[in-house]
Amino acid sequence: MSFECDENLDLSGARRVKLGGHEWLVAPLSLRQILAIADFVPKLSAISTDNLSGERLTPLAEVLWHGLRRAHPRLTRDEFFDLPITIAELVAALPVVIEQAGGRRLDGAETPGSTGTGEISAASASTASIGVRSSPSL
Repeated sequence: MSFECDENLDLSGARRVKLGGHEWLVAPLSLRQILAIADFVPKLSAISTDNLSGERLTPLAEVLWHGLRRAHPRLTRDEFFDLPITIAELVAALPVVIEQAGGRRLDGAETPGSTGTGEISAASASTASIGVRSSPSL
């Protein structure tokens, strides 16, 4: 299993998430990774442990795998999908990846993307200095 972090990457801005009984680092995503998750993110709007389905769980897992790959580049998709990750861990890690992709909170809750009710809103990416929405939305 490829748990090792990329030693050449500046991890000062990385955030920790727990998935499959292991602590992972989610570094700020590269443009390539943001583009890789862009089509999945709209499918995750208002996702919670109460409204998950296979249609929503697969994009959620894809977003998280791409989110981990910046700091853990040797982690394969198969390795990630074989981890014993709980649904609660998936839902809890999503706002971290969205934030590391440059997304922002829509609801003003303390946890990025969290409404405080176990619900996650996929945040829209914006240019903070001018307040203009960018495309694709994150």
